[in-house]
Amino acid sequence: RSKAYMGQEQKEAGCRVLVSACLLGERCRWHGGIHDSAAARKLIAGCPYFTACPEMLGGLPCPRPPAKRIHARVYETCAEKSERKHVTGADKTDAFELGAERTLAICRRYGIRKAILAKWSPSCDASGVTGKLLRENGVEVINVF
Repeated sequence: RSKAYMGQEQKEAGCRVLVSACLLGERCRWHGGIHDSAAARKLIAGCPYFTACPEMLGGLPCPRPPAKRIHARVYETCAEKSERKHVTGADKTDAFELGAERTLAICRRYGIRKAILAKWSPSCDASGVTGKLLRENGVEVINVF
C-alpha cells in the first residue's frame, strides 16, 4: 500500500516525490523496526510526497528475513551480518520485481519524477531492483538513510 501526503507549500510547481516508507518511520523494514531519516525529511520539505515500500508491495511480510542481491537475483539470507555472504536462502526475486513494477506504476499514475529511496536496500538502492527500474524509466533516484 502507498500513502500520499501533501505539503502546505511546494518548492517548485509540479513537485511530487516518492519516498521509501521505511525512511519516514513506517514499520516496514525487514526486521520490523523503524527508522526516521532526517536526510529524507529535509529533501521532501515543502513537496507533496507519496510513500511506498516496494518489498511489501511485492507481497513480502514485515518482519521478513533479510535479503541480498547476487547478480540479477534476490535471495533470503540470515540476520547475522558476518554470515550473510555465506548464507543464501529462498529466491525472492519475483516478489522484488513485482514490488518494483507496482512502485513504477505509482510514479506513472501520479507523474512522479523523483524518488528518495533507502540506501543499501536490495530493492531501493540505486542499483537495486526498484531503484534500477525507476532510473530506467526516467525517475531520478536519490539514496539516503
